[in-house]
Amino acid sequence: MITDQDLPKPWRVLASPIDQESSTQLDAAAGLQTGVEDPVSWDLLENTETGRRLMLRMGLDETGIVVTGVYVPGPGAIGIGELRSFPLAAIEAAVRARRGQSDASVAAALAAGPDAEDGPLGSPDGPNDRRFYGRLALRYLRVAAESPKPATDLAKAEGVTARTVQRWTARARELGLLPPGRPGRSS
Repeated sequence: MITDQDLPKPWRVLASPIDQESSTQLDAAAGLQTGVEDPVSWDLLENTETGRRLMLRMGLDETGIVVTGVYVPGPGAIGIGELRSFPLAAIEAAVRARRGQSDASVAAALAAGPDAEDGPLGSPDGPNDRRFYGRLALRYLRVAAESPKPATDLAKAEGVTARTVQRWTARARELGLLPPGRPGRSS
């Protein structure tokens, strides 16, 4: 499923996913079979500047979420230049990043347990203290949603140094409890 946040301007989502009957018809026309073990979605996008519509089939392969099909409904022919302008790689990367963040959030919540927000974090009992790193990840994600410098702000709230929080978040990422950081950013 694609959201407007996954798309560069001037693209927008018209339907994500499109209805199951239309998806089945598109798969059949393309000679594709879809089973429960191969979750896919067809999404209808539109370029708000040109009015061009694009249907993307998103599925899974060994590397994660990928574009597995493209259909460009009329009217009119599509030139190679216009085809090259479709932001397929950017959309794929954005959807993967969002899914990675979602997967990490679920893993962190499971590791943290029901009292994730209770009391101060304290310190980990070792490098594999999943409960501690899960609690840290949930708090970090909450702060990161509102702050451009989440490590600094979380450090202040927890009474530790920003470097300590950065070290902890690096370990939480290694444990799969936080999504990968953005390259070139440090807070």
